[in-house]
Amino acid sequence: MRVVDNRQVSAVDEVEVVVVGAGVIGLAAARALALTGKEVVVLEKAYTIGFETSSRNSEVIHGGLYYPKGSLKATACVEGRHRLYDYCRKHGVPHRALGKLIVATSDDEVPGVEKIAAAANANGVDDLTWLTVAQATGIEPQLHCVAALLSPSTGVIDSHALMLA
Repeated sequence: MRVVDNRQVSAVDEVEVVVVGAGVIGLAAARALALTGKEVVVLEKAYTIGFETSSRNSEVIHGGLYYPKGSLKATACVEGRHRLYDYCRKHGVPHRALGKLIVATSDDEVPGVEKIAAAANANGVDDLTWLTVAQATGIEPQLHCVAALLSPSTGVIDSHALMLA
C-alpha cells in the first residue's frame, strides 16, 4: 500500500487511465486526460521525469522549414510551434525565439535556400524574411554568405521546465 494525494492506494484499486512514461509526451497526455476529469496514474521506470529521450533532445522549437508540404512533421512543427510558444507564455516556461539563419555560402547554394523557403511557405510558415548580406552579418559577424533567410520564430525551450509545467 502507498499514499497518493493523501489517499491510501492498494494494488487492487482501479484507476481510469495509466500513462506509461513521464517524458514530455507522457506528461502532456496525462495532463490532458486529467483536465477532462479522469483519474490518471503515470508510470515511469527512471528515477525522475524526462530522464530518457526528453532530456536528450536539442530543446529546439522548430519552425517547420524542411518538411514536405502537408506532411505530419510539417503540420506538427508549424501548428505546434504556435501552441508551444503560447503555452510557455501562459505557464512561465523559459523559452526564447532566437531565430535561425539559413544561408547560401556561394551562388550555387542559393537555389537550395530558395527551395527551403518555398517548402516552408507551402507549409504555412509565414514569418521568413530574406536578409541582405549586411543584415545577416549584423546578426552573425563571422558569417560569410551570399544570401540569407531568417526564421525568426525558431527558438529554444527549457524542456525540464516544460515537463514540470
